[in-house]
Amino acid sequence: METKELTLFEGSFESTPVTMSSREIASLTEKRHDNILRDCDELNESYRKMELAEISADYYKDAKNREQREYRLTRMQCFDLMTGYSRELRIKVNRRWEELEKKERTQFPTSYADALRKLAAVVEQNEQQQKRLDEAAQWYSIKRWAKEHGTDWRDYRWSVLKALSHEHGYKVDKTFDSNYGEVNLYHRRVFEMYENGRKWKQLH
Repeated sequence: METKELTLFEGSFESTPVTMSSREIASLTEKRHDNILRDCDELNESYRKMELAEISADYYKDAKNREQREYRLTRMQCFDLMTGYSRELRIKVNRRWEELEKKERTQFPTSYADALRKLAAVVEQNEQQQKRLDEAAQWYSIKRWAKEHGTDWRDYRWSVLKALSHEHGYKVDKTFDSNYGEVNLYHRRVFEMYENGRKWKQLH
């Protein structure tokens, strides 16, 4: 009976893919993390053009308790990223994947009680990740906001957006654009305040 009930949870554990963080890739390849982020941003642009699943964004707290951006890559996404790197670096990352997958196999539940505990942990982890992804989706570059709202990106002044962010306690994040290099990301509420300000000026 116990074995039969355990099979009910298999899908829950298998549906959570093993991923590697961009920080770990930076450590393994001895590259700067911001360079790895840039490569992931460029890879995501290719994925969007090919209508493939993009690399998942995530956040972590640094040593000063500041929220910083990172990516979580699947094995295939990791291979895509490493294609342009040296043979030695690819070997390091491949060996690390072998360790991760071996660890994942040893963590499969051995009893019904163990399955319940692991399922609860998976659910909590997924909820936390979804919360972080929902938060990440609230941040826009000027071009992305303009594109999604049918406006001209040249009508937006970054200095005003930056001032609004500081005034209302929102940080200004960064991302990489293949055409413009590093660009600013502003919270959705900042853009909404900017739009409301423009409408008020038009009415008065």
